[in-house]
Amino acid sequence: MNMKLIIRITILMLTASVTHATLSDTDRYVALLADLLERKAIGDDELMQLIENAEQGTVINPITQDRADIRVSDFIDHEVAQKWVDDTELDPQQVATWAQENLVEQERLKKKRKQVQQDTKRLWKELPQEKLSASDNHTCAVTTDGIVKCWGKNEDGRSSVPLDLGVVKSLSAGATHTCAVTGNGFVKCWGDNNSGQSDVPSDIDAVQSVSAGGFHSCVVKADGMAKCWGDRIVPSDLGVVQSVSAGGFHSCAVKADGMARCWGSNSFGQSIVPSDLGVVQFVSAGSYHTCAVKADGTAKCWGDNNSGQSDVPSDLGVVQSISAGGIHACAVKANGLVKCWGNNYQGQSNVPTNLGVVRSISAGHNHTCAMKVDGTVKCWGFNEHGKCNVPLSLRYPYAWLSYFDDGLLNRFWNRWF
Repeated sequence: MNMKLIIRITILMLTASVTHATLSDTDRYVALLADLLERKAIGDDELMQLIENAEQGTVINPITQDRADIRVSDFIDHEVAQKWVDDTELDPQQVATWAQENLVEQERLKKKRKQVQQDTKRLWKELPQEKLSASDNHTCAVTTDGIVKCWGKNEDGRSSVPLDLGVVKSLSAGATHTCAVTGNGFVKCWGDNNSGQSDVPSDIDAVQSVSAGGFHSCVVKADGMAKCWGDRIVPSDLGVVQSVSAGGFHSCAVKADGMARCWGSNSFGQSIVPSDLGVVQFVSAGSYHTCAVKADGTAKCWGDNNSGQSDVPSDLGVVQSISAGGIHACAVKANGLVKCWGNNYQGQSNVPTNLGVVRSISAGHNHTCAMKVDGTVKCWGFNEHGKCNVPLSLRYPYAWLSYFDDGLLNRFWNRWF
């Protein structure tokens, strides 16, 4: 492929699919590649080839052992281009013409790169925030207008949403407590605080995300640094991260370079990241096992496997997201359908036949919940403490219902409908 074509295709590829707030599988892949390019984890030419392969239906792990010796940006330098021409026996006059054209293209290319960097950061921020979280004995979700609803066990007030919480961006239900990112980007936690997991440190300002674990809580701060409190802390050498997931007694993060890192309890090997994992899009820490979505969209789990929760089904294929629960795991496949595996003693892995396409999935200890594309929620599995009894305002896509008392609405609905 000649230099001029490489440059033009690269510019085209760098600007493709970076303006959509709702991301398709291809958009996610392009965003990941552009993000890797920004961090110099891959080169321009490798990026071009990977996207070309993706367009042909072949998704390849962007982190490989092979690296191209010549980068597209090198061709802007006439001497480098001339050497490449000499080595490949191309027409020197033609290359000289291309080099002259590239003097004009250089500034434009720099602007495109800057735009790619800005758009990539925005894309990652626009990936769906967590609106649903199933834990050990309670469940929480965010209604379509940003109001938090929790149900199930309420010991220590874990399901009692603070009256002053207001609209939230995302939430996470831990074993015995709950945390949410408020509309202005700050964190608020409630419920059990025996390990200090609900006491948000005073030095935490606005955050990107929050994750509530067994007896600890973690956030990704605005500067990309992770911080945990309660009975677990963050390793001092972790650095900037993309996301963090607090599990039962361990935590995991996706670092800035896309590599996963776990720490904490390792009784079943749940904190030992497989050496062949490579770059990941997402990681989910369960009770004693961990699951991740790799760069190519395939899933991998490790740790406790007594119930087969770490055995990813061979027919799972490419997934959008994954959730590691207590003793089972679930994933949203590329087509938006859900598949679960592992322990099914309480029916937590039996996906309802009428569930349809979903927006997100959350695996609890022995129950599972899914949020459908219209914002409604459906739960199944063990219903102890009513953790599968979804409030009426989340069972029907009517935003105004969230402003009323669910108990009263349930009695009214059951009486007349």
